[in-house]
This record gives sequence, C-alpha cells and structure tokens, in this order.
Amino acid sequence: MDIKDDIARRSLELFRKDVREGKVGYVKPWLDLDVEAYRACREGGQDVLPKPFCDYPVDRMMMGNVKGKDVLCLAGGGGQQSAVFSLLGARVTVLDLTPEQLDSDKKAADHYGYEVKTVQGDMRDLSGFSDNSFDRVCQPISTLFIPDLTELYSGVARILRPGGLYAVDFAVPLLYMARNKGWDGEGYVLHVTEPYMRGAIKETEDGRLTFGNGESFSEFHHLFSDILNGLIEHGLTIKAVWERPKPQGQPSVAGLKPGSDEHTARYIPYGLAVVAERRGPGR
Repeated sequence: MDIKDDIARRSLELFRKDVREGKVGYVKPWLDLDVEAYRACREGGQDVLPKPFCDYPVDRMMMGNVKGKDVLCLAGGGGQQSAVFSLLGARVTVLDLTPEQLDSDKKAADHYGYEVKTVQGDMRDLSGFSDNSFDRVCQPISTLFIPDLTELYSGVARILRPGGLYAVDFAVPLLYMARNKGWDGEGYVLHVTEPYMRGAIKETEDGRLTFGNGESFSEFHHLFSDILNGLIEHGLTIKAVWERPKPQGQPSVAGLKPGSDEHTARYIPYGLAVVAERRGPGR
C-alpha cells in the first residue's frame, strides 16, 4: 500500500507501536460470539441482536436485515464488527490502515468459517471501490485520525447505494479537549484551556491536550458543524444522533463509585454516534 502522506505514516507508526506494546484491545478479534443466536437473528427467529450489540439504537439500525447486503467496515478492522455483520449474513469488506487489524479480521473469518475481503488502505481514499458498492458503511471511532472530513464524506457518499446507511462515531467535540480533573466530592471538574476550534492535537509532557506546543500523536479535533454539516453537504441525510454511552438504561448512579470509569461516563459522554442515509439517484 502507498502511504498517502505524513499523516497516514504517523498514524500507522503509532498504532503499530501500541500493538507491539499490547496497548490496544480493539485489535483482538471476537472469537466467543454466540453463533446460534446470530443464526436465529439472521433467519428471523429473534428480533433482539445478540451480545455485544443488543440494545443500542445505532446497532439496530445498521445490523438489522443485513442478510445478503454489502457492508464496508471502514477504518474498522480488528475482527469485531466484521464478525458480527458476517454472522448476520452480510457480505463484508474491511478497509483499515494497519495490517495487524486486518489479520484479526482474517482470524475471525477463519474461526467462524465465513469469507471476508480485507483491504489495506486510507479512509480518505476510497477510489478502489466502485460507485454504489455498499448498502452499509460502518465506521467506529477513527475520524479523529484525519484532519479534514471532506475527503472521507465525499468517498462514502460515492460508494453508498441510494438508501444506504452510514454509521460513524466521533469523540464529543465540546468535551474532547477538556481535561477531566476528576471528582471533587460534588462533581467532575473540567479544565478547559484551549479554544474551541479545529486542528491538530498535541500532547504535553504532563498529558495535557493542546493545539500549541507538545508532541503530535496524530489526532485532530473536529467541530460539531464539521461533523453534521459536512454530511449534509455531501448528500447524506442525518437519520439519528446518539451519545455513547446512551443516557437511558444505564446503571443507577447511586451504585457507582465516584471517579470510576462507569461513574464518569454517566456524567460525561465520551462518544457521539451519527447515522446518515445516502439520498438521490444512483450514479
């Protein structure tokens, strides 16, 4: 694969370093899925998606009735989403920058006995796919590795079929650059030292995220307007927006320890999921 630019080169370098040091869980394929439950769901024997995708609205929208459909897991390698879509009967392609991620998709496919197509590539360059190729494009949180969403959205809009759905995750823009100082006994203290703007993020020696001095770790900050208006400008209709974790159906705050990950997530959502639909005639 030709590396597109220094942005992709840096992302690949940092990710492969994390893999070597065992710091990434999303490179581990899901090899313990309930195959019978997925078969029942695929054949219409049950309506609720099996674990781990069972009650989140975006998953119901994206994974319902995918039998025989073409699905692209975009910058979403790791043998996780691809395994779920495949067990539900979809024809799955995975595009990812890192070969370790794609190896995990192959491991999952071998384990469950299905076929998956893997492509090493940059999410900003979807020229290897024909127009109107996919019914679903599913992208876990990876947009923070590119500086401009325009190339991404343009490519997704082109390869989606009319009526096709695109699900994409983001870090919550208003909160990502805020430094969480923790629980002070009354609430969480967020320390905001950077302006609300788009740009390359750097990290200082003390772990503070900044747009100024520091070391680049190949992440970029996008605005709400970039995320939502960009989809609309590329002919994609926004169907739904959800926080991650979703506020409803979560454990009671009273039973959680202040400062724990579970408690923090009940106060400060860490992610944003958007589902959009390609409109208009085929190209």
